[in-house]
Amino acid sequence: MHRQRPAPRTGPRRAAWTVLLALLLVTAPVLFLAPGVPMAQAEQPFELRDRITDNASVLTAEEAASVREAMNVLSDARGIRLWVVFTDSFSGIDGSTWTDTVTELSRLADEDVVLAVAVGDRDYYLGLASALTSVTSAEERSIARDDIEPNLAADRWAAAALGAADGLERAAAPSAGGGAMGLIVVVGVIAGIAVLAVLLVRRRRSGADHQAARLAGLDLTNRAVVAQQPVPVLEKLSRTMLVDTDNAISSSAEELARAADEFGDRGSMGFRAAVDAARNDLARAFQLRQQLDTGTGIPMLQRHAMLVDLVTLCARADAALDEQVEAFDSKRDLLVQAPDILDAVARDIVTISVRLPEAEKTLAALKEQFAPEALATIITNPGLARDHVQLAESASSRSHEALGRGDAEGAVAQVRAAESAVSQANALIAGVENAENDIRAAIDKLPAAMADLDQDIAAAQRLASSGGPRLAEARARAEAALAHARRAQRSDPLSSMKHIVLADDALDDVLDEASENERRRQHAVRTLENDLAAAKAHVTATLDYISTRRGAVGAQPRTRLSEAMRHLAEAQAKSATDPVAALNLARAAMQLAQQALAEAQNEVRTWEGQQQRAFGYAPGGGASFRQSRNPATGAVLGGVLGGALAHGMQNRSKPSRAARPARRHGRAAQTRSFGGPRTSGRRGTGGRF
Repeated sequence: MHRQRPAPRTGPRRAAWTVLLALLLVTAPVLFLAPGVPMAQAEQPFELRDRITDNASVLTAEEAASVREAMNVLSDARGIRLWVVFTDSFSGIDGSTWTDTVTELSRLADEDVVLAVAVGDRDYYLGLASALTSVTSAEERSIARDDIEPNLAADRWAAAALGAADGLERAAAPSAGGGAMGLIVVVGVIAGIAVLAVLLVRRRRSGADHQAARLAGLDLTNRAVVAQQPVPVLEKLSRTMLVDTDNAISSSAEELARAADEFGDRGSMGFRAAVDAARNDLARAFQLRQQLDTGTGIPMLQRHAMLVDLVTLCARADAALDEQVEAFDSKRDLLVQAPDILDAVARDIVTISVRLPEAEKTLAALKEQFAPEALATIITNPGLARDHVQLAESASSRSHEALGRGDAEGAVAQVRAAESAVSQANALIAGVENAENDIRAAIDKLPAAMADLDQDIAAAQRLASSGGPRLAEARARAEAALAHARRAQRSDPLSSMKHIVLADDALDDVLDEASENERRRQHAVRTLENDLAAAKAHVTATLDYISTRRGAVGAQPRTRLSEAMRHLAEAQAKSATDPVAALNLARAAMQLAQQALAEAQNEVRTWEGQQQRAFGYAPGGGASFRQSRNPATGAVLGGVLGGALAHGMQNRSKPSRAARPARRHGRAAQTRSFGGPRTSGRRGTGGRF
């Protein structure tokens, strides 16, 4: 819930406010520094063990019993389970992200509702599953506004929890027919007056945020619906949808790969087609995002049309996956197959445990041979892999426990988490193995690339009279790159190959002006193999890095990577028929992959730094952290768990205390599986009180 900025005060009231403000400025330091004044203690999100969690010690035993009784009545009458959490602080995270993360860690279901209250922060959030259709968004906001927030503002903590239970019971109750309509109208009028009064004193929310919240409930595959939205709304929505759809496709592809042996080629054909169709739509969406990011002078109408296409493509990719979710879950009956899958996970854990020491030895050997820049994409892979093994073991144990007590939903959720963690661990180890292969390949191919550049330098020298100053400058850069490669070809072959390729590219542009097209074509044929290999190595390394850390990577690096993959595919397709075009495409692919990697690494460093500042640890561990590693944090980073914590920490630099009635686009409260980002999710309302 958001307050409009109050109108400026004038006259005596303004003078009174000025005096009060001066008094606060004088007394505030004393209050904050005085001994014995309690300070809110930051508490990171945690797994709920009881329906009532009072870490702030604000409920008496009698009040807790009263709240629990109201919870039981709500559960028996409407099938809604209310969870209430009182804590001192949301740890600097916005209330929606803190609550979503608690929900995710506690593996709550669609019928679970969480009321989280940060007593010291004077902040709260009421979180519901998007699938809980018995309570509408309007009713959810009404419960927060009328039943919860007034009690919180008056420090009536138990009354706030009772109000939440009563409000949910009232909202989920069957309609009483025409007789109740008059009461509804009266309540609606009163609620409208209350809303207007609140709007007069609350901060005004941006128009773009209001529009984005409304879009979440619309059919975004309908281009006419999307086209009604303005450019600022579509700009914000498009970036969120790109990330969520990319994550959903990656998770769906991983889930399908794990189930392919169970389904067989024919049985998996429809699901594979859905993933391929979604991936094609997403690639086109990333291409549009790249054009929007790099294009200058795009007319506003054209920009609007491109954004409409981008959002519609993401929504269509989402829908293509979601259409197959029910069939996929039915075909892959995880509950029936859980024992066999858990046995396979146990075998995979053993295999990974054997491979991990080898990967660590490989990395240690690479560190002795190559510069840190050559190993930047894999340096933390073994540590992250160990985190995922620990997560897989924990999830397997919890799944066995859930099977033993007949908790089918809990067992299936933990089976998926165990499978996903094992897949991530395998990918991280493979990243180390692939890096070694790519570096070895660069070592093998670098001499030929250096020889080719040496020939081009000689050609530039022969054409000096016709090439002019531009050719002389390009030749000087090429000579410098060749000298660098000769010095670093053993310690940093990938970087050396990069300098060679870029220098050769710059020299080629000038040589083209001073030589005939056939000569350039022959040169392209001669150099294409090396350039394709270099581009493929950079794209592969970047893809491995982003896919195993996708929980902290946003839309921009993913866009660059998608474009790099598209350029590489086109280069490979044209290599036989148009080597000149293929060479340009291969070099563009490598440059885009480098941009994507640099941007992704920067975002991951920022995310990990926020984790360290907030909780004292980060994925992969390290001696500089105050506490031991938390495997769940690595799971969020790798996309094994949903993105609530990742999004919250990325946005922590601008925390919002305002209400957030709109649900985020995408899964937020469960381990990712097959399906689009809108298959499930959570929504809610909250803010300051």
